[in-house]
Amino acid sequence: MYASYLSWMAGETKTIWNNDSAMNSLLDGALVEGAIGLTTNPPLSCEALMAEKEIYSEELRLINNEEGDEYAFKAMSLVVEHFSKKLAKLHKERGTFYGCVRAQVAPNLRFDAKGMLEYGKRLAAIGRNVMVKIPGSFAGMKVLEELAALGIPTNPTVLVSASQAVCAAEAFERGRDRAKKAGLDLPWSSPAIVMGRTQDYLMHLNKERNLGLSLRDLEWAVLAMVKRIYKIFCERGYESVLMPAAFRSPFQVEQLTGGHLIETIHPSIQAALAEADKKGEVRREEFIDSDIDEEAIIRVSSKLPEFEIAYNPEALKAEQFDSFGALTMTLDVFHQGWLGLINLKDIMEESWQKNQKA
Repeated sequence: MYASYLSWMAGETKTIWNNDSAMNSLLDGALVEGAIGLTTNPPLSCEALMAEKEIYSEELRLINNEEGDEYAFKAMSLVVEHFSKKLAKLHKERGTFYGCVRAQVAPNLRFDAKGMLEYGKRLAAIGRNVMVKIPGSFAGMKVLEELAALGIPTNPTVLVSASQAVCAAEAFERGRDRAKKAGLDLPWSSPAIVMGRTQDYLMHLNKERNLGLSLRDLEWAVLAMVKRIYKIFCERGYESVLMPAAFRSPFQVEQLTGGHLIETIHPSIQAALAEADKKGEVRREEFIDSDIDEEAIIRVSSKLPEFEIAYNPEALKAEQFDSFGALTMTLDVFHQGWLGLINLKDIMEESWQKNQKA
């Protein structure tokens, strides 16, 4: 019987994967191929609420009196709660990362530690299998430690540099130690290094400055960043399990296979990976410790100092995270998704009015 690449990876290597989609219609198939859970960030939640109205319509009516950020939060929470219940059995059977729903605090609170902490607590209250996604901003790192200290599982996100990934892992260690001393259930964490967002930023600079770097060189650059971070995590024995995210090609999935990682993979990349597998364009081998393309890294480093900033784990201090271009670009995308959730109220009201007239 043919086993997909993802099924093989999840079953035969240390690498497991997460479904980077909040579409209910796609989850069952992903679980069959080894997915352990899913992500529900604002853009993904907005997509699900729009595309699968039949699941959420009545519950959306019940929150129709809310406005603005509170409406957006409660709308997204409907998606989180739906999957928290759906995956509760898997989480109960296997624990920690299995059967988890990853839910993000409001992106417009990226610099507000107090606000993010309160949102995080509210999300965690939905279910024990909810992992709170906190952005890798300066304030976000403080919140990560506080959530961990409360025994709340976390998924640090918008990590676009090695410095942020290391900072997130260390913040979790401090918080976990505090939770242990307080006698709480120990939390778990998977820092998401959104390599594709770093790649998008480098591609933007490459085009803007007319540098002529190839797509494959930039793919190798962010792969080198992730492999370097993974090596640091292994050497230092962090409790966090690194989560490569925002893949831009099947090649990138192939090159990270074999590591003790949780890869979060969007359905579009899942489909591209399946096609590449059938054509023999991805190899069923463990490449996590394989060599990187050193010449590609030299070419990118020589032309893009921003890559060196992302690649060097000591390049950024925590107070510098907020001004790094890749972070601001990514958070702006998430903020647009949050605005989409706010605007969903008007869209749903218009839909209900049309149905009543019909």
